[in-house]
Amino acid sequence: MSKHSQLKRPSPDKDVVTLQHLLSSHGYFSDRISSHGLFDDITHENVELFQLQHIGPNGQPLQVDGIVGKSTWWALENPSGEAQRNHFGITTPNGLTQKRQQIINVVHEEHSKPVFEVPDGSNRSKDIDGYWGKTGVIGQPWCCAFVSWVLKTVLGKYPINGKHHLGVQKMWRAASRLGLETPQPKPGDVFIQLKSGGKGHTGFVIGVSPDNQQIYTAEGNCGNRLKIGKRDINTIQHFIDCLQDQQSLGFERGNLAVNDVSVDTTR
Repeated sequence: MSKHSQLKRPSPDKDVVTLQHLLSSHGYFSDRISSHGLFDDITHENVELFQLQHIGPNGQPLQVDGIVGKSTWWALENPSGEAQRNHFGITTPNGLTQKRQQIINVVHEEHSKPVFEVPDGSNRSKDIDGYWGKTGVIGQPWCCAFVSWVLKTVLGKYPINGKHHLGVQKMWRAASRLGLETPQPKPGDVFIQLKSGGKGHTGFVIGVSPDNQQIYTAEGNCGNRLKIGKRDINTIQHFIDCLQDQQSLGFERGNLAVNDVSVDTTR
C-alpha cells in the first residue's frame, strides 16, 4: 500500500502536489488547471471522477467521496494495465430484444480488440478517436462519446435529442426531458453516475446479478480503456432506456465474472 497520507478538503499538504501531478498525467484537469498544491474544489471534482473510473487493489470500484485514502493512492499509482483488470467476460443474456443483443455484440467486438489509451492517460487511440464521430473533438474524457457511438452504430441514429453527446450531465438532462429514465436496469440500458462540478461517468448495462443488487457494465474511459466491470446498483443515480422497446424484465440474470472477488468499500 502507498505511504502517502490521507487527503481531503481543505488540507494543504505536500502530497497534494503529487496528487495533482498524477491526476494530470492520467488525463484529468483537461478543462481547468487546479491551484498548485491546494486541495481545492477542482482537485476534489477530479478525484471523484478518477474514483468513478477506477478500481482499487481489491478489484472493486473505488468509493467515490473525493477523499484520497490508501486504495485511491494505489489506483493513482496503478491506473491502467493488469492492475486495473478484474477478469470479467461478456455474455449475452437470454430473453433480450434484437437491438439489445446488437448493443452487447458491438460492445463485445470493441472490447475484444482491445481498446486502450495510447499513450496511457492521453484519452486517445485510433479507436477512441473514432468514438467522437463528426464532433471534431478528440483527447477528452470519452465515456459518453463511446455510448453515443455505440447507439448510433446499432440504431443508425442518435436517440437522445439526435445528438452525439460528449458530456454525461448534458446527456442525462436531455434523456430526462424525453422521459427515457427507467427504474429497472436492463441489458442495453445506459447507466449514469453524476458528481459535483459537472462531472460524471456513463456506460452500458450488459448484465444484472441474480439478486438484482449489482449490474455488469461496459464502460469507456475506465482504467484508461474500454472495460467490463461490476457496480452496486445503489451507486448509480439513473438508468436510461434509449430503445423504448418494451423489454421484459424476464431476461436471464447471471454472473459475468470469470474470477470474481469479494466486495470491499475501503478507500
